[in-house]
Amino acid sequence: MGLLGDAPSNLERGLSAFRRRDWKRARLLLEEALQEEERATGFHHLGLLYWRGLGGTREAEAAVDCFQRAAADGLPAAETAYALALRSGVGTHKDTEKARALFSSAARAGDREAMVQLATMSEPKEAHRQMLSACELGYAPAMLHYADMVMDSDPVEALAWLYTSAATSGDETSRKRAAALAREMSASEIESAQKIGRNQFKDIRARSR
Repeated sequence: MGLLGDAPSNLERGLSAFRRRDWKRARLLLEEALQEEERATGFHHLGLLYWRGLGGTREAEAAVDCFQRAAADGLPAAETAYALALRSGVGTHKDTEKARALFSSAARAGDREAMVQLATMSEPKEAHRQMLSACELGYAPAMLHYADMVMDSDPVEALAWLYTSAATSGDETSRKRAAALAREMSASEIESAQKIGRNQFKDIRARSR
């Protein structure tokens, strides 16, 4: 509801429609809301609709404009979205260094996808740190990446994160990769990975409360 029990604003209704995956209605309401008042969260969500072509045609340049406006207000998720566009050069000119700076800002604010992206642009030591940070925040895609990073040096740790990813997200890819890796390991190594994975999952659950 709006302020002091008033009817919900177009922004609130648009965000609600977005959460319900009513893309067409979300797009219309957010467009109307941003004509009334410019809000970072509105720009970010409308940008996602434009970027993915949800609720209408795909409009990459309009999406980037939305991301840029929201990022200028310091919204971490928008910084990440804008940085992805800058890194790829889709909908805007390619600017890797600006993308890196935006990923860094968003990662410092706790955006998990920004940590993953920054890791892919960093030297090995920093890449491990960023990816592990995203893992510890419960981001399953980071767990898959991190498992790849440590597979050769520490297969037990890799298997533990694959188990954690499967438990966290129910991801079938994680389960299959864990099963394939486990076939190459001893019973004691598997038991150790399972124990580590359980503890990691408990820590993630505890942080999210």
